[in-house]
Amino acid sequence: MRPLKALMVLGLFLVLVVDSSAATTLRVPLKKIAPVQDHQLRGTMDSYSFTVPVPARWSVLKATLHFTYVNSSALIPRTSRLIFTVHDQTLAQVRLNPDTPEGEVTVPIPGALLKTGYNPCNFWISQHYTDEQCEDPFAPELWTWLNLGEAYLVFELELVPVPKRVSAIADFLFDPRNIFDTRVNLVIPELSPGYLKAASLAAAGIALRYEYRAPELVLSHTLRPGMDNIVIAAHKDLPALAPGEPAGADGPVIAVRHLPEKKNAPGPGKPDVVENPHRALVVVSAKDEANLETACAAFASLSYSLPDSSSTRVAALKLPEVDEHMLQKGLLPGRSYTLASLGKRTTEFRNISPPPLEVELRLPSDLYLSPNTFVSVILHMAYGAAMRSDSVLNIKLNGEFISGVRLDNPKGDYFKAYRVDIPLSPFRQGMNRLGFEAELTPLHTNKCTLIQTENLRLTLFDDSMVVLPDVPYWIKMPQLDLFFQDAFPIGRWPDLREAAVVLTEKNLEAANAALNVVALSSQKIGFPPFGLTWLTSYEPEKTRKDMLVVGVLSSLPRSFVEKAPIAGIDPLRLSFPEMLRPQPQTAGPIDFWSKSAALQQQMPRNLSDTNTTSPVGADLSGTLGPGRTALMQFQHPDSAERSVIILTAGIAEDLLAGSKTLWGPIVQGGCQGDLFVINLDKPEPETLAHLIGPSYYLGNPGRLPAVQNFINTHPALSLVALAVILVVLCGLILKILKRRREQRLNPSAG
Repeated sequence: MRPLKALMVLGLFLVLVVDSSAATTLRVPLKKIAPVQDHQLRGTMDSYSFTVPVPARWSVLKATLHFTYVNSSALIPRTSRLIFTVHDQTLAQVRLNPDTPEGEVTVPIPGALLKTGYNPCNFWISQHYTDEQCEDPFAPELWTWLNLGEAYLVFELELVPVPKRVSAIADFLFDPRNIFDTRVNLVIPELSPGYLKAASLAAAGIALRYEYRAPELVLSHTLRPGMDNIVIAAHKDLPALAPGEPAGADGPVIAVRHLPEKKNAPGPGKPDVVENPHRALVVVSAKDEANLETACAAFASLSYSLPDSSSTRVAALKLPEVDEHMLQKGLLPGRSYTLASLGKRTTEFRNISPPPLEVELRLPSDLYLSPNTFVSVILHMAYGAAMRSDSVLNIKLNGEFISGVRLDNPKGDYFKAYRVDIPLSPFRQGMNRLGFEAELTPLHTNKCTLIQTENLRLTLFDDSMVVLPDVPYWIKMPQLDLFFQDAFPIGRWPDLREAAVVLTEKNLEAANAALNVVALSSQKIGFPPFGLTWLTSYEPEKTRKDMLVVGVLSSLPRSFVEKAPIAGIDPLRLSFPEMLRPQPQTAGPIDFWSKSAALQQQMPRNLSDTNTTSPVGADLSGTLGPGRTALMQFQHPDSAERSVIILTAGIAEDLLAGSKTLWGPIVQGGCQGDLFVINLDKPEPETLAHLIGPSYYLGNPGRLPAVQNFINTHPALSLVALAVILVVLCGLILKILKRRREQRLNPSAG
């Protein structure tokens, strides 16, 4: 049994234990429910915070936090304390003793404090090395190490019954705070394009509600016990799939019930089938497939805790208008955004080293990051008086220092529209983090003097702006890693209207694998795939779109296989990289009128731009073996502006297992190039990424970037050309002035 299967069985066992009793006890590593890591608390005062998520399905009776720590042996125990709080209520105080610097702490947490939502927890520390008033607050011996990587929580909880209301879809069933069982069984009567489109809308709706967590989507033809089930069927097929009362009228209907489960050994006079109140049966039905798609689109769109009835008829559904390159939290070139629009309020930095402010800037994957254009940060801010002149506001981009603002007026000051220009080239595709870190220094810092810190204040107002330059969309491909940022290139339109899914074999494994990839892409974009096309066979006239092809290697269309990085079926045509070495930057001739030659020197965003190899080509017999899944990307053979992504494996079981691993952050982080192979036979999936196929470009750079490319690659020649142009212009102007002078002095000659 593979380790992945063993983990799934263990998870199923845990779920069955939870379902079998009214109350249960769960032990959870803290790092599984919160993004914590080992942390060092420094100085006389410091803190560390995190949140504990509690899903709506839980009613926590009580909990216990277990953690260990190590403190400095220089501390004095009389005034050194470590405090733990939940919702600002102190639950534990630990005396830091230098004689026993290592300790283990158990903190009981009342269930009333752990409410549905994200519960704030904090470690606060006060630590000193002397009883005297003359103490350096930043002495290096003032530290305590929290071993949070090994910390764990023990919950005692009861499960909350699923409410029989349609609004539970939005606020109860698919909860991003759910850290355990995220399995959902999607039941459809057949694998037709219409039913697959409807199932993909439902799957995308589930993935969007889970936000950043990975749902485990199961596609089948029957109900499954122990998990939530969603039945998607026309009225005529519904009785065979979901026994019980009919879903409703002839129009599109969504209904929420409790899941009927069959008992293995019912007692005398007791029914064979009983309802499990902790599992939901959601029925999405309609008169025909067209109305069924409308019902599933409504299911994917529900975001309010309404309606509260057990079923609802979808009388009308109007989908929003979307534009190309629209993303959730995404920014567009040529626009200005205030900090308020980016989700940040007016922020006050206080004390010596206040917490930084981070602003997320999400850029489309195919945005041309020109080095000759700048992102302007327009700051409106004020700072207090009596600060030392070396106080500063540091500006960082993705953790790297970019610029600084001096706060050197001892009388305080106010900045209106302070402008900081950042080159666009240090930005990256996808999410960027613009950080503001204030270092505020008191005017007097003598060791035995009262240090005044209440005057250390800097306010950054929320009408400050980030102004993006107007640059084109232009990207060098293939780059599989862009798919895990915003589903590019199939996600250029957020509703996937210019994309198609092709199943090369008609079975549940391939369909389920494709469903996983589509749901993942919708979660990355932040929008359901209302316009996606599904095909159960390759039809060239319908596939001049960005394509996702899913199937075992032997079933792939020959026209695609010959273009893929793993070309052919038997023999396989492979390319092995040898002699990895740095990629030299060569300045070749520049064609001002050619799009294809432009920008090649300015885009170090791909494996081939930073290193080069001497590939060895080989034709080998065989195929993808057991435990291997491959993800490939290449240019569409029939459309130069389109791309093809292939998910394939040797057998259908590996195809489905590989699609599930794509949800993992570690797997996504290792994806690059045009060939990505996942080894499923390890406890943690191993990945191998290569760029072995030809490059191509998507987008339209315009004409001006070619001139920019020439200036960047030939700076000296550009200066000489500019000087020559100036000399010629000066000569022309001088000649014109002389002629005008002659005409004025000798009018008859004119």
